[in-house]
This record gives sequence, C-alpha cells and structure tokens, in this order.
Amino acid sequence: MVKTIAIIGRPNVGKSTLFNRLIGKNRAIVADNPGVTRDYIIETYTDRNLNIELIDTAGLEETNKKNLSKILKETSKKVIEKSDTILFLVDVRSEITSDDLFLTKLVRKSGKDIILVANKCETVKQDQEASKFDSFGFGESINISAEHNRGIQYLKSLIYESFNHKDVGDELNLLKEENKIKISILGRPNSGKSTLTNFLLKEDRQLVGETAGLTRDIISEAFKWKKNNYIIIDTPGLRKKSRISDEVEKKSSKSSLRSVDISDISILLIDASIGFDKQDLLISNYIEDKGKPFILAINKWDLVKDKKDSKSEILDKISKSLSQFRGASTVFISSKSGHGIEELMKKVLQIYNLSFVELSTHKLNSFLDKVTSTHTHPTDNGREVRFKYITQINSNPIYFAIFTNKPKAVLDSYKRYILNNLREEFSLSGVPIKIIYKKTDNPYKRN
Repeated sequence: MVKTIAIIGRPNVGKSTLFNRLIGKNRAIVADNPGVTRDYIIETYTDRNLNIELIDTAGLEETNKKNLSKILKETSKKVIEKSDTILFLVDVRSEITSDDLFLTKLVRKSGKDIILVANKCETVKQDQEASKFDSFGFGESINISAEHNRGIQYLKSLIYESFNHKDVGDELNLLKEENKIKISILGRPNSGKSTLTNFLLKEDRQLVGETAGLTRDIISEAFKWKKNNYIIIDTPGLRKKSRISDEVEKKSSKSSLRSVDISDISILLIDASIGFDKQDLLISNYIEDKGKPFILAINKWDLVKDKKDSKSEILDKISKSLSQFRGASTVFISSKSGHGIEELMKKVLQIYNLSFVELSTHKLNSFLDKVTSTHTHPTDNGREVRFKYITQINSNPIYFAIFTNKPKAVLDSYKRYILNNLREEFSLSGVPIKIIYKKTDNPYKRN
C-alpha cells in the first residue's frame, strides 16, 4: 500500500525544507526557466514499513502577483487531485495572505484528509501565535520548525495514523476510539509505571521487576473505571539523555514523549524514595509546553516510613520547581497495593473535564477589570499600559487572549500576577493555561 501525501502552501512557507526533513535527505530543486513553476517533485520512501509517496509543490518564481497566483492555483489543483492526504503548510511569522485563503478553500473542497501545519514555530510564543490559523476551520494546527526538527516526530505520528494500516500497530487504531479518556504514564525507569498499568487493567499485562528499563515499547489498553472508559498508555522509562547510549532506548524515549501528544492527560510517576528531581522537571515542562494537563503521582508511598516530613519535603520541592504550573495536582499512591489509586482516578476525571471549561466573556472581563485596578501595571516610559479586553480562544488546551495598547511592554511578573489570579478566580488549578497578549481592534474596544 502506497499513500500519497502532498505538501501544499504558498511560496516561502518552508515546503521544501519540510519535504527534505520528511524524506531524510536534501533534494535540490532547480528551475528550468525563471518566471514559471518548477515542476512539482515526488519522492517515494519507506518509514515504519509504510510506503509513502511525498509530493512537494516547491519553487515558484514570483515575477508578479497575478502570474504567481495563477501558477499557484494550477499546480496546487493538480497535486491535490493526486494526493490522499494534504499537509497544508502555513508560516506563523507572516500574516494570513489571499493565497493562504485561496488554498484554504481549495483543500476544503477536495474532500481529502487535511493536516494543518504551522511552520517556523521555534518558541512557545510562536506556538501561541499559530492560533490565528484556527479561523481556517481545520482544527488546531500542528506547530513545527522544519528547519530545526521541532514537532516533526509528532507530525510523522499523524501521518502514520492516516494509513489506518495494521503495520502501524494496534495501539494507534485503539487510540482513535471515541469517548475514551487517554492517559499516558511517564516517569523515570523503575518508578512503577508498569505496576500501575497492571493494577488498572486488573491483569499482569506488563513485565515488572527491579531491573530498570524492562519496558521498551508503548503499550495501549482499554479499561473501565467507575463507569468511565479509559485507554492507558504505558511508556518506557525516561532517563537523562547523557545516560542513554543504546539506540533502542533512544527510540523508546522519543516514543514516550510522543505519547503526550496523543493522550488527554498524563500521569508523571515519581519514586517516593528518590523524590522529585531535575529529570522529572524536564518531563513536566515538556508536558506543559504541549498544553496537556498532568498529575504528579508519588508512587511507592507505602515504603516511606516518615510520611509527614517526606510529604512536606516533596510538596515544597514541587511547589518551587513548578511555580509556573501553580496548583499542580499531587497524589500519593502505591501502584502495588492500590493505595491512593481511587483518589488518582478521581483527579484524572476532574482535571480532564476542567480542561474543556469555557468561560463567558462577561465574567472574564469583570475579572480583568478587578485585577488590573487592584494592582496597576507600571508605566512604560511614562505611558500607561492599558488592558482593554480578554477572551477565551480555545479549550483543551485553554488559551486566552488579552488585548492591550502595549503588548510588548507587559512585564513577566505582571503576566504571572494575572495568570495566578485567573487560576484562583475560576478554580483552574492543575490545568495548563496559555495567555496571549495582543494589540488589535476588537468589537468591545474601550476608548
């Protein structure tokens, strides 16, 4: 089975760079004559035993806008007709153009599978700016940097899923099932991930033992808990990069992190005898960066003798390390005996539901008035920084946009002040929140 995937987008959005990144080599594209389209190129390659025919609509020479648009339309129509799946590529660094809008209509009419990809996203801030493409109607964009290999693995995982082919693995088909909350379990080796999986599944599905690194593959299984349907995703242990020398383990670690992308909520398992350390912080930051909610589960709690002092020490360290994730839910459990699992699953359901919350514009703006008048922002070179309007632009993950006259002047400390009060006001502890500061007109603009 060969699947044809086309990269569609206007000139200079990075199609050729993405093409080369996906096929794993550089392929030069040379124009025969300037001022016309260079013929689209096709490369057939194999990835994970899947045969992919990738098409790049690269190399438009811009002689004039009218000619460029005509060429763009002709080549895009031709390539879309040949493809099964379309990677619709846009550039996060530039404003939406008429060519972007034309291509939006073109790919929508095609009836083909569409993956919206925002390129040149190299920072969390640029990830947030990609929300402007939500208006295209293709759902949340997949944010990547083709040049720096950022987000490419996740994009590939979506390409694998589009095959719906047995070679992809039963776990990907399982993950497509609706009405099931997908939980990924992450943590360092020997933290008890497989033991927790076995407890939830009520069977010895995973091999467990004292030896670290027994789990090498991602394992997905469906289970039911208190009338709710779940899918558990058990992952290989994540060690520090400097300690990984085995090639198989390197691939396993990448798979573990990819599980965050396909899950609704993650459980970061901490060994109580070791406590919260730098590696756990890196994992939690990765999850938070993806905009996914997570719970910290302190495992092997039954083995801790001085529980009171140990609990205070662990919570204090977590509070200091995860200050940006104020109120992260922490549960003390024993995956072996089942202690605390009931509380853990209650938290999973609670935070999962909370990540879909939608707040009214009226309540949000009453909140903004209150916090900005209680504690005003310092002036910027003598000019007042005014906060005009707030609105929620997305849920799961939760995104807000705040409109201000000077977005670049808003201090980080003030951003934290607004974020912390927002969490407290609307009981949003435990879920990731992104706030974008924008300077733009809006229908509720205040003079």
